[in-house]
Amino acid sequence: MRVFLFLLLPFLVFASHLKIISIKGTNSEVQVQFNNSIKEKDFSKYSINSGIYYDIKAELAVSKETFKLGKNSIKIAPNTKTITRIVIETKESENLYFNINNKRLTLSFKNNSATKIDSNKTNANNLESSNLNIANLFNSLDLKSINPSNKQDSTKIKDSTQQTDSTLKSAAQNNTQTNNNKNKIIVLDPGHGGKDCGASVGKICEKTITLNISKKTAEILKSRGYAVYTTRNSDKYISLTDRTKMANDKNADVFISIHANALDKKSKNYKSANGIETYFLSTARSERAKKVAELENKDDIEVMNYFSKLSFLNSINSQRLLASNKLAIDIQGGMLMNARNLHKGVIDGGVREGPFWVLAGALMPSILIEVGYMTNALELTRMQTKEYQNAIASGIADGIDGYFLKNF
Repeated sequence: MRVFLFLLLPFLVFASHLKIISIKGTNSEVQVQFNNSIKEKDFSKYSINSGIYYDIKAELAVSKETFKLGKNSIKIAPNTKTITRIVIETKESENLYFNINNKRLTLSFKNNSATKIDSNKTNANNLESSNLNIANLFNSLDLKSINPSNKQDSTKIKDSTQQTDSTLKSAAQNNTQTNNNKNKIIVLDPGHGGKDCGASVGKICEKTITLNISKKTAEILKSRGYAVYTTRNSDKYISLTDRTKMANDKNADVFISIHANALDKKSKNYKSANGIETYFLSTARSERAKKVAELENKDDIEVMNYFSKLSFLNSINSQRLLASNKLAIDIQGGMLMNARNLHKGVIDGGVREGPFWVLAGALMPSILIEVGYMTNALELTRMQTKEYQNAIASGIADGIDGYFLKNF
């Protein structure tokens, strides 16, 4: 009997493995056929700016497909070898029919017909293997052994104010769009807190500066009609995973983590490095980005395996990274324009890509900003003043206005 069970076990495991065995589009719907029965609870649902998507632990045993249903599209592709993602780009998710009948999932919209799209022509919009590349990047990246470098990398963009000035002015002058902002949810994340001081110079902690700027930013955004949440409103410790969990739970449209930069005392530019920088999550491995990431990641370095094996694979896609890049550009420009109204010499550190854990778990466009260098005496003095904090806060708000004005 034991021998029989031993021989039968591999078969049972194999038989229980869920697969998608066919995908078909008819005149009015998309049908996804599985090898075994499915239930609604088998699907994990997520909201994104362009619509919604579902993940299911099932192998895609056929080719990925994209279908056009009127103004909506349905893309079915592997996220990993064992997880299939169904991305539904739509502005009318309330009209989506998500019906399960034994082994079949049927997706349709009111008064729409389904047309298959050549997948070779839609690679830019499909979920690609970049998910796995990002996971492999973080698996191989040992942040503890990074050798800090002050060499300027090639990712710095042209002066950010040149790219966003006209849009930001338009957004700032049109706060009559307040009613449109009521549907937008912003989550602000003041970096560090509690036992985690962040960067420090003397008795001055990064966590205090970031909290002050976050409070002012929230106040401005609320006055413009946004729904705003902050990961912390006082000096308390919040783990990196809990920060993005809040953003996901609130179904936020954007997630913004606020920080202040610093260099190691051994750096030759320890006292001279300055400027405002904005980062979004990507596969970039420049020395400058890794150096900044090392500083911001060190508190939760133990979550590396969690993110590299789970969150990256489940949440990163090229569309989100592109939206994060756009958000970063607008907010970088907004901060510079307002900061330079106070101090003409504020340096544009550029929009850069970097491996920041706090951005990894967010399912929406997300960025991390560095409002200045605490190791630069002049910038540290500025960052402690209400005038400068207000300028940065206004710049963040103007950048958010510009982002939504251009992309929605």
